Amino acid sequence: MSTSTPLSFLHSLPAAADIDVSAIKGNVSDNEKRLGANIFAYFVNGREESYGAQVGRRLRLVEMNIWGRDAKGAAAQGQTVVEIDVLPDMCNVYGTLHGACAAYIVDPCSVSSLVVLGAAIGADGTGISQSLNMIWHQPAKMGTKLRVLSNSVYIHGRIRTARCEIWDREKDKLYVSAVHSTVNNTRPKL
Repeated sequence: MSTSTPLSFLHSLPAAADIDVSAIKGNVSDNEKRLGANIFAYFVNGREESYGAQVGRRLRLVEMNIWGRDAKGAAAQGQTVVEIDVLPDMCNVYGTLHGACAAYIVDPCSVSSLVVLGAAIGADGTGISQSLNMIWHQPAKMGTKLRVLSNSVYIHGRIRTARCEIWDREKDKLYVSAVHSTVNNTRPKL
């Protein structure tokens, strides 16, 4: 029987290439930022041939926050901000962000808020999608600079839930809002 914990797997992930955690804004420590960045990089571009890796490599973590720490340091909510520009390989025939690409962006970005919260409370914030409910408010045209804001909603036992919104970085436009629920799974030994 293995004595490793689910957190052992996350702490064993390779360092995220080309990410300077001192450039990531937010109120979490550089160690928590590094762990969050390593986990994010692993799931969005850990393997060259994985689905969406070309888009995933362009997602930039720019901010990580923990809100509601109590006197003992326990956190209540994790928040992340990720940025990406809409390029041609992300668009449909109308030159706007494809719905499937928006769903792909929401998946790792929403979970990133759970990972940041998990790191703060000593839990594994990752999981497998259980449900993803999305609302497309308006199309994001090719060339749009996106800001993806994610907030943890719930993390207890194996269930995790996060809210995610895709905004225009330069204008006050909301393109997509979503609620994403995941179930934490048991990892096989590496």
